[in-house]
Amino acid sequence: MKRLLRDYTGISGKLRQELENLGCVITEDGKRYKITYYGDERYQAVFGKTPSDVRSGKNNTATVGKMFY
Repeated sequence: MKRLLRDYTGISGKLRQELENLGCVITEDGKRYKITYYGDERYQAVFGKTPSDVRSGKNNTATVGKMFY
């Protein structure tokens, strides 16, 4: 998961497929993606569709690490 999200600039087709293979359900909500682990609402993270921060990938990795693992 860390490898996939480290350089996050948006969810591409390949990234979407890899996350779904890991058990994530990805939904779009306006300007954000909501990623839910195995459809369990207790384990979810929200990512911007077009992140403007250079560190957004690393921040997303930290968020997912804390929530999912």
